Amino acid sequence: MCESTAYLITDKGEEKIMENVVYMKPENGKIYLADLLGEQKIVEGKVKEIKLIDHKIIISDK
Repeated sequence: MCESTAYLITDKGEEKIMENVVYMKPENGKIYLADLLGEQKIVEGKVKEIKLIDHKIIISDK
């Protein structure tokens, strides 16, 4: 499968914020995420890194 897991990096460390992410759109300092079942989340931050082999989306809150 091609789903990824999104993580938010803060001063406190790495926090898993969503699994099975199939849609991601960065826009105006926010990241719009949606999972396989249609659940949506909006996170303030910027995309720091995407690891395709590891299915990881790393988002920084700074």
